[in-house]
Amino acid sequence: MVMKTWMIMIVVATMLWAPYATSAEEKRLVAIGDSIPFGYNIEEENLSPPKDSFPSIIANERGLEVTNLSIPGLTSKELLQAIKDNDIFRESLKNADYVTVYIGGNDLLNVVKKNKGLDGLKIEQVAPVMRRLVDHVHSIILEIDKLTDGKILVYNLYNPYPQAGKQLDVPLTYINQQYASLIQLLDHFSDVQLVDAYHAYQGHPEYILPGDVHPTKQGQRVLARLSLKYIQ
Repeated sequence: MVMKTWMIMIVVATMLWAPYATSAEEKRLVAIGDSIPFGYNIEEENLSPPKDSFPSIIANERGLEVTNLSIPGLTSKELLQAIKDNDIFRESLKNADYVTVYIGGNDLLNVVKKNKGLDGLKIEQVAPVMRRLVDHVHSIILEIDKLTDGKILVYNLYNPYPQAGKQLDVPLTYINQQYASLIQLLDHFSDVQLVDAYHAYQGHPEYILPGDVHPTKQGQRVLARLSLKYIQ
């Protein structure tokens, strides 16, 4: 049932979130991931990615065509399957000059929800999820690299609960270290770049919406700025 639901979401997403109409000569940015690149909760209605989502900001700054295929609630496993099986994802990625990837938050948040909060959450509960996440991200990058010669910009994960202190910082530090090692390895044969959202968000609770885990407009601008230096 869960798989059917997210596949329906992908179909709806690819119908509603079409690329902005631009010249065929313009370069293309494809954004894939979860609610962070979607720009969730920036606007009251979350019907489509808003202009203040970081992929749209990047596209506006660099004059790119943008296709935002991000889906709120998506996990790394689901994104990997979409890249492998969904024709619109695959065709969009084939035509991309730049691909932004932000995924993994829901993998961790689902563990937090299952635990009914952060209190008492043990690293043993999170460890298998962390290993699967890193493995999925590895496969996601490889699948994208098969489809496009474009530059792949992979964001690591910021802490959505900065007030929780070390409870999430420990697994996030591990995950982000693995991301860094993985991308350093893949960089030898792929055009891939790590984008460090984790450190950019440290000490900046104003980047996250109050009572929420999603970026504010300012937080979205920060995510955009991190990638702009890699996009000509």
